[in-house]
Amino acid sequence: MTTSVRPVGPLTADQVESVLIAATSAPSRHNDQPWRFRCTATTIELSAPQATSQETLLACGAALLNLRLAIRALGVYPDVRILPVSGRPQLLAVVRPEGHHAATPDDRLLAQAIPRRRTNRHPAVSVTVPASILNELHAGAEIERAWLATLTPAQLPQLKAIAHRARLAQGEDHTAARDWKSWTGRTVTTIEPRDEWILQNAEHGAMAADETPERPSPLIVVIGSFQDLPADRIQAGQALQRVLLIATTAGLSASFLPQLLQESSTRRELRDLLGGGMWPQTVLRLGHRSPVPASSRKHLDEVTLTDEQPVDPARNGRSPATDADPRLDGPHGEQCGLKLHKGRSS
Repeated sequence: MTTSVRPVGPLTADQVESVLIAATSAPSRHNDQPWRFRCTATTIELSAPQATSQETLLACGAALLNLRLAIRALGVYPDVRILPVSGRPQLLAVVRPEGHHAATPDDRLLAQAIPRRRTNRHPAVSVTVPASILNELHAGAEIERAWLATLTPAQLPQLKAIAHRARLAQGEDHTAARDWKSWTGRTVTTIEPRDEWILQNAEHGAMAADETPERPSPLIVVIGSFQDLPADRIQAGQALQRVLLIATTAGLSASFLPQLLQESSTRRELRDLLGGGMWPQTVLRLGHRSPVPASSRKHLDEVTLTDEQPVDPARNGRSPATDADPRLDGPHGEQCGLKLHKGRSS
């Protein structure tokens, strides 16, 4: 039992540990796991020392969805406030477990999929996805007040061109080039067949000489939001994770195409390609692939905070990200935060 985990509301310490482990199973950029959690007597706080990055907000949103589902699977209702305190952008959400609330079959099914979800960058064996599953993915995004678009075959050449321009832009950005090399083991200017759509982690090794790029063309979906504020990005992260868990239950694997969104110019191009009405937040490549092992995870002691650990964004996550705020237990949290509707599925 980690020393910073305690009973929260109706949850025992063991249950709190289990829901935090579920939360930390969410995907994140380069597996950096930016989230931090603090347990109080009545709440679980989710924060991030560097809460300005779009990718950090998406990752923490995905962790929040896992946390909600894991609490619901225990038969408890998670009351959630997003960005509950004005002026504290590092405090992303507060979850208050309260009362008995029977888990639905969908809650249990998605919660069971949390430890089985993987980011899988291997070429797809098949990209055939039944219309019924696509409908479930669309509905899953909508439950979280987001939107999912499936790119048509006619749009893929344009998307490929946007991806190429994003790669060229990253080659001129020293930080992006360094990140690319640390993740793939190659320079941005080193183009391989798999790079048409795949950004593969170097720990899985280079593509063998006899392997070919994914054929047929991959199934690519984009998850977007109606606006592009921090709360919208956290919400999109929850939609992302719900879509990934639905895909997992259907036997599908997913990987990310982050380079399309890391440059503002190519992100605008992608938005225009999709009609200009939504803000693209993440791009996924879906299909049936051979299994991959789970990514390593930080120990809970590394991501759970105590009251003695003050916020210090400058240390980039090596020290805690939130401090206790009595406003969270009073009416101010309700007034400042975005409250998820109880009538909406979690």
